[in-house]
Amino acid sequence: MTVHHLRPRHVPADHARSGSHGMPFDGAGATEHPAEPDVPFAETLISPSARRAAQRVLASGWVTTGRETELFEKEFAEYVSAAHAVAVSSCTAALELALRALRLPAGATVLVPSITFCGAAQAVLHAGLRLALVDVDPRTGMPTPATVARAARVCGCPQAMIVLHYAGAPAPVAELAQAARLPLTHIVEDAAHALGASVGDRPVGSLSRATCFSFYATKNLPIGEGGMVTTNDAELAERIRRTRLHGMSADAWRRNLPGGTWRYTVEEAGIKANMTDVQAAIGRAQLRHLDDWQRRRDALAARYTAALATVPGLEPLEAATPGRHARHLYVVRVLEEFGTARDELVERLSERGIGTSVHFIPLHHMPYFRDRAITPPSGLTGADALFPQLLSLPLHPGLTERAVDRVCEELDRLATPSATVPETETRLPTGLRTLVIGAGEAGQALARDLDRTPQFGLEPVGFLDDDPVKRRADVIGNLPMLGGLDETGAAVLAHRIETVVVAIPGLAPERFRRVARAAEAAGVSVRYLPSFIAALQRDVVGSDMRSLDVHELIGRAEMHVVSPEARSTVAGRRVLVTGAGGSIGSELCHQVRAFGPSRLFLLDHDESNLHRLQLELYGDALCADDIVISDIRDRARIDQIFRALRPEVVFHAAAHKHLPLLELHPCEGVKSNVRGTENLVRAAAAAGTARFVLISTDKAADPVSVLGATKRMSELIVQRGQENAPPGTVFSAVRFGNVLGSRGSLLSVLAQQLGAGSPVTVTHPDVTRFFMTVEEAVGLVLEAARMAHGGEVFVLDMNDPVRIVDLVHKFARAVHAPDVNIRFTGLRPGEKLNETLFSAHERHSRTAHPQILAATPMIGDEPWAALPKRLPDLYAAAERNDADEVRSVLAELLPGFPATASNPSHVGMADPYPDDF
Repeated sequence: MTVHHLRPRHVPADHARSGSHGMPFDGAGATEHPAEPDVPFAETLISPSARRAAQRVLASGWVTTGRETELFEKEFAEYVSAAHAVAVSSCTAALELALRALRLPAGATVLVPSITFCGAAQAVLHAGLRLALVDVDPRTGMPTPATVARAARVCGCPQAMIVLHYAGAPAPVAELAQAARLPLTHIVEDAAHALGASVGDRPVGSLSRATCFSFYATKNLPIGEGGMVTTNDAELAERIRRTRLHGMSADAWRRNLPGGTWRYTVEEAGIKANMTDVQAAIGRAQLRHLDDWQRRRDALAARYTAALATVPGLEPLEAATPGRHARHLYVVRVLEEFGTARDELVERLSERGIGTSVHFIPLHHMPYFRDRAITPPSGLTGADALFPQLLSLPLHPGLTERAVDRVCEELDRLATPSATVPETETRLPTGLRTLVIGAGEAGQALARDLDRTPQFGLEPVGFLDDDPVKRRADVIGNLPMLGGLDETGAAVLAHRIETVVVAIPGLAPERFRRVARAAEAAGVSVRYLPSFIAALQRDVVGSDMRSLDVHELIGRAEMHVVSPEARSTVAGRRVLVTGAGGSIGSELCHQVRAFGPSRLFLLDHDESNLHRLQLELYGDALCADDIVISDIRDRARIDQIFRALRPEVVFHAAAHKHLPLLELHPCEGVKSNVRGTENLVRAAAAAGTARFVLISTDKAADPVSVLGATKRMSELIVQRGQENAPPGTVFSAVRFGNVLGSRGSLLSVLAQQLGAGSPVTVTHPDVTRFFMTVEEAVGLVLEAARMAHGGEVFVLDMNDPVRIVDLVHKFARAVHAPDVNIRFTGLRPGEKLNETLFSAHERHSRTAHPQILAATPMIGDEPWAALPKRLPDLYAAAERNDADEVRSVLAELLPGFPATASNPSHVGMADPYPDDF
């Protein structure tokens, strides 16, 4: 916060305004006010009664927390209609103590406005919690339900939120809580500006679980320092009282009362954040004047509003919700029409003896918070647009009407109106930040289409191009030139890029591979615009990107999951990928290779897929020693491979995963998915593998299909492997939803059926599934390898499941086939109407990654304990190809799995199967 001409009330103000050498100031456009005093931004007003109260306490000899503090708490609680008030050393301490008292888990995510005082962010971090920044509406300076919901989606599942009553204006507390999907018990209000405010007819201080006030020298109730937490929760109030004094069970001052004792205990963490009786005595006296001071603030604000109504380009902030404004600040937006930029205006007003301030620098503009906060992938565009406009004008009860008039007169004189700029609503993009490679016709057309079609889910940020002429231009279209193609990696990191689109139709394959490797090494995916000549035959270049329209299809934006830290898990290590030739395995290999492993071993039983993948990765097929042809069922061969290659990181993607076919052939599912996984886990433990990640499916949660059951068994084998793992070996698993873009996935089946003009087959009108993109799936695997401590099953937070019928209609419209004919085939054996991500016997929690959850077994419910006894029986039944016995053993091991196969009706079995993970 920058404050100009802040001065105590007692400083004389009757001197004439002069220059730095005592001569009258003669700035351009300035008007002399030889007899007029400066107008300070704020004054500290301490009433005579407050001064007497402070003297009384000082004379008593008891100056720390005591009886005055207790009385102040009681009177303050009554003033804001709260049941309890706890006095503390500052509003920042109040916020931290309130957050601690909520008993949130370590590292829990807290939503915080992007424009707020840095102390609020520090309070979150000091409490051991994580910041997730929420964008603001430039018209009000406060978050909206839409920006809160967006931030909540980005960080996954926030556990609490700080709601700021910015400038003293009422914030829509209940609506913001609902948007975050949080109860009011997990809302902490920052009312540093808002003593005397109300939301509707309810005073701020009585609305949520905890409200935090400030008594800083310039606030509505000036004491000097100090703060207060109000709550209607007696238990919460008592927690804060203990925590504010080192966690001690008894306040020190009570030991001196009759019956007091020196005995106390400490049962939890605490800090030193109590209020002194000197502060409390001043506060009690000041509180008696507060209503008069608030009426004065209202009158001064009304005078500002009337006088500035005719000044072009100055707009007061709008109200976010009905209620009483506490008028702590009078904030205006200095718009382009004003003709003078905000920073220049601050200096010119200062030269004329008028103090102003800026509240506040956005948190993401400060390196410390930028590095520690979760921000939406599309940025915080509302805050970025508002910050250069923010200006707080002088407002305090001691301000005279003449001083307000003088401020308004100077603002009117300094206005140099520009041509009227049509007001447009600030766009809050929701797509992935996209770097466009190529600033030619194709790239410019693509950028235009993506910009005006946000449902594609890509937000263009800038261009890279090697053309010297283009590189000399700062801006092409509406986007900046960010460098040449060799700067891909640096541009991705510098501009927080989340995906790269190559829009140079004739780019040489080797050049494309270099760009792709640089982008992937920085942790982003690469997409390629098809031939520009082909694109010219279409109405919109962006129509070639329709497969990227994830937001429109599944109701959420695609998430950039993989973090830069994931590189350290792979870089310089020997990495083995099983099932490397599959759609997930091959995409994983591309990303892993970009992170610089010392060796990348590709294991699959299909040599054709391995050969294809090797050509994709290296441009030739000469690295035969990195190709491993093997079946994971072959234990002796797997042991031999691990002894020879000694992989340090293993990603296990090999599996049978066709649900209807495995219902008919359960023994094959056991041989590959269960025994194959056990072979790999045993070999990895013996070879000293550091990280092992199994790729599983959401069908493993309370499974009813053979696919789900065998993948759940593979999860249990991984968790049992962790129980017996040697030091330094970490086993974990990830559960995928349906992966858009993988081989045999829903979109590929839809494209085939619509292209052939045949009906689209869907099992049931109400069937739903969870969806993720290939890039999200790979990001989840890499992040799991980085975050795992051992035995976790990681799941991407994919929001709500998607109704398949709705997705089919959206996809059909996207490819201009709106009259789609759907044929319902009925649920097949083993299929659920609705999938779940977690078993009823699991507990799940947030992780350090805002978009990833972790499932672990309930305490005392370790289901792998029965494996040693029954796995041999399961394997024996599978080797005998005894399907009934296989199902029987699976049912014993997995409660809820049907021991008897449902009637194997073959209805729909001939139809393409759109349920691949």
